[in-house]
Amino acid sequence: MTGRHRLPKRRWESLRTLLPRGRRLLPYAALVVCVVTLVVVTLSVGGQPSQDRGRHWFGTLQTEPAAAQREKEHGVTVAHLQVDWSRLEPSPGHFDRRYLAELRTRLAAFRTAGMKVEAGLGLNQPPRWLFERHPEAAFTDQHGKRSRESANLVFSQDVRDAARNYLQRLDRALGLNSFWAIRVGVNGSGEFTYPDAAPAPEERSGGHHGSFWAFDRYARAAHAEPGRAEGVPMNPYPGWRPGQRTHHGAEFTPRQALRWYEWYLSSLAGAVNWQVDRYDDLGYRGLLKVLVPGTGLRPAELSAAVRDRLGDGRESALLGEGAGFSRTIGRIQHQDNVQIVSTALVDGSGIPRDNVCRPEDKSVGLDGRTHNGRPAAVENWSSVRWIARIATLEDFPLSGESAGAHVAPYHPGVMDRAAWQMRACGLKGLMWAFDANLHDGTEGTSLKEYAAVIEEQDR
Repeated sequence: MTGRHRLPKRRWESLRTLLPRGRRLLPYAALVVCVVTLVVVTLSVGGQPSQDRGRHWFGTLQTEPAAAQREKEHGVTVAHLQVDWSRLEPSPGHFDRRYLAELRTRLAAFRTAGMKVEAGLGLNQPPRWLFERHPEAAFTDQHGKRSRESANLVFSQDVRDAARNYLQRLDRALGLNSFWAIRVGVNGSGEFTYPDAAPAPEERSGGHHGSFWAFDRYARAAHAEPGRAEGVPMNPYPGWRPGQRTHHGAEFTPRQALRWYEWYLSSLAGAVNWQVDRYDDLGYRGLLKVLVPGTGLRPAELSAAVRDRLGDGRESALLGEGAGFSRTIGRIQHQDNVQIVSTALVDGSGIPRDNVCRPEDKSVGLDGRTHNGRPAAVENWSSVRWIARIATLEDFPLSGESAGAHVAPYHPGVMDRAAWQMRACGLKGLMWAFDANLHDGTEGTSLKEYAAVIEEQDR
């Protein structure tokens, strides 16, 4: 795998410490224009999103309350609030009052500044007691390695029950409809993949061994398991591990490998759909933003891996992470408030670097080929260009986030380039990573430069 195909590792590492531990309305008739206008204004103040299709929205990640008013005056309209589950619920059923008060203060500051608030609710930051109570809360790979990077929302019903209870209490404490948008994902960065690969075994120097996270008790079971997450089908080939050429003494074919991998990807998407359903149950009507990191696996790469029975994941950790976005995004539940988010604008991917969507992209299918069956060289597309094509084919709206200077160094003109990607790829808006970069002298990312980009897009 070349670097441009990799997920931006630890995309949210700094976001985890944000709070220190101790981080469509359309006019139907002229007679109702006034009513519709009133509704739009009301919804944009609360949790439900204003559907102003004539404008883009702009925000920052890790927004500092002290900067909110000034940023709003410069056209920044969305603030980001991150909630840490492990801090908020240090013991089962008990919220930390001091931390809750801190969250309320931050939320009030953003609202006072007139900003919409996008929230990460911390399901990717589970408390320690969850793993102590429920061993299968940890993901387990084919080598027996366990990951607590995030909780096992994919296969464990116990984890889902704990998360549901937490979200119910959080709704009572803060009111989910206070949020214009809620971020949705699975891995430790809160994005739409399985966890990162586990460290390589000692006998192999450096790198990763390629982890497929479907080998906990519930995932690998050959029979019904009471603790398996509701709706997750049984493993089609219990006992088989990626890379093996036989199963129960018979040849294991590429077709079977693909069936197993489709189950693996479908299970991942199921964890996202479970979250969407829970927010619906709680009456949340704002945006639900599913975060998609990097480019993921291109169709040709996935086909080669299937022919190799997926290997052992050494060639690409993306296999185990389930980053086959051309096969996973379409499995996400379609509803009006679900939006795909590319978290990899200006990440340095593509040839030429950070290229933009083009009109001819409309002829390219999910298999990376044009309507006449010719390869489209999608391996040279930037991350956002490929994700935008998938989202369009799967009929999802799309927005974006800059990848962050730790993924690809910022430079003069980087905000203009991100805005070009946003506009060319039909994104609804942009969140800039990170708020601090607007004020700390980071090259090409000052508040003045962001304001100029915003003004230009709104003309």
